[in-house]
Amino acid sequence: MEAVETKAFWKSWSILHWVMIGVVLLISVKEVYERQIKRLAILDSQKLEVVEEDIQEFKTQAERLGQLEVLPPVRNQWNYVAAIAKKYGVKISILGSGPRQDMYNGPLMAWHGELQGSVTAALVSAKEIQKSVPAYLYKFSANGGNATIAFSVLGSE
Repeated sequence: MEAVETKAFWKSWSILHWVMIGVVLLISVKEVYERQIKRLAILDSQKLEVVEEDIQEFKTQAERLGQLEVLPPVRNQWNYVAAIAKKYGVKISILGSGPRQDMYNGPLMAWHGELQGSVTAALVSAKEIQKSVPAYLYKFSANGGNATIAFSVLGSE
């Protein structure tokens, strides 16, 4: 019985009904499309603003980098470290150069080492090294009256 009523319903529709459905669908699709275009235009302008801000930020960073002094070669920096260690009677060990997980791993060249000696001499020489050359201090360990300090000295190639 239901199938008969459905067939009768569709047969009762005239061309005008079908045209009205088509017009409603056409208007709906047009509205959705226009809203989507507007939304995308807003997103594009926001992205453009972000890109322009990024470009300006990178230009500023490039200018700052251009104004920085070039560091002396690491080999020359290391000579200062060796002289300071000798001055305070501290033994210096070279751990090597290049990237290490537990030490400096940045854009500059770095040589890594350890200072070994009495606690006072190791601390004083480490402080003197930091004043003299660009250096990062890492692990500090003390065992009795002796201390070990790991460090990285930075410079150019």
